[in-house]
Amino acid sequence: MTTTRIRLGVGAAATVLPLLALVVARIGWGAEVPPVIPQHWSGTQPDGLGNTTTYFWIALAVCCVAAVVAGLVVARDRSDAALWLPITALTTWTVSSAWILGVALTVRAGSPAAATMGAWIVIPLLGLAWGAAVFAIAPKATRARLSGPTPTLSPPLTPSERASWTAYARGPWAAALTLLMTAAAIGSLLMGVWWLAPLFLILAVASGVFASVGVHVDRAGLTLSSWNVRWRRIPLDGIESAQVATILPAEWGGWGYRFSPRGTAVVVRGGEGIVLTCRDGRQFAVTVPAAEQGAALLNSLLAVRAAS
Repeated sequence: MTTTRIRLGVGAAATVLPLLALVVARIGWGAEVPPVIPQHWSGTQPDGLGNTTTYFWIALAVCCVAAVVAGLVVARDRSDAALWLPITALTTWTVSSAWILGVALTVRAGSPAAATMGAWIVIPLLGLAWGAAVFAIAPKATRARLSGPTPTLSPPLTPSERASWTAYARGPWAAALTLLMTAAAIGSLLMGVWWLAPLFLILAVASGVFASVGVHVDRAGLTLSSWNVRWRRIPLDGIESAQVATILPAEWGGWGYRFSPRGTAVVVRGGEGIVLTCRDGRQFAVTVPAAEQGAALLNSLLAVRAAS
């Protein structure tokens, strides 16, 4: 068994163990389980009670789904394991520990209303450390999976020629979210909850940046813009090469401006994109249609600069 498989197995085990603890705790308490336990806490005091059995089955279902996801990640040996396994491990730890603590504290206090979290609040919070440990253990894909040979222009550029390329990556999810946040801001003002409007407007602007991202390539390098406002540039001097790759959001940490073990990426949608290998060894990726054209121009510009 390879080291990678062992590390994947440890990550999956970290997801399954809290699930087993939940089941063992339920069986161990048996008839002593109180009918009602706290389901929500305000600080260390309960402010929401609920049926214990219903809560248990919901917690069990959530933990089982997380365990299945972890199992699929291991079975398929996914390159984004460092993203998924910490999430599944954190989910099962948090959900199972919340149910177990609710029962334990209710049994100790004699009633759910009298239960007090106290120092035990550290137990659910340890889920963050649990997830961080799984992330540290999980194998990480440090490079993007590049497809095909390095694209270049044919015929190549001459030192006297000028060329540029522009394409737009459009994200329907970001556009929908922008409209939703804008409507929420207007609704907040109409309902008199004016203090929520600025928050929704900020979210609308943040999501609107990724509704349509312009990708421009010229002798200055690769530039990203939204609403014709430039907000990111990778200078040509800082680029080693450009390549085309299939970019999956999960492998880069999701949608938007992402940081991951692979590098930095602007992920508007899944699909083809340009991946830059920078001179400092890091990678920068952006999803964009006709990525091969942009990568070819970048490589040709790099060749002209190297020859001059």
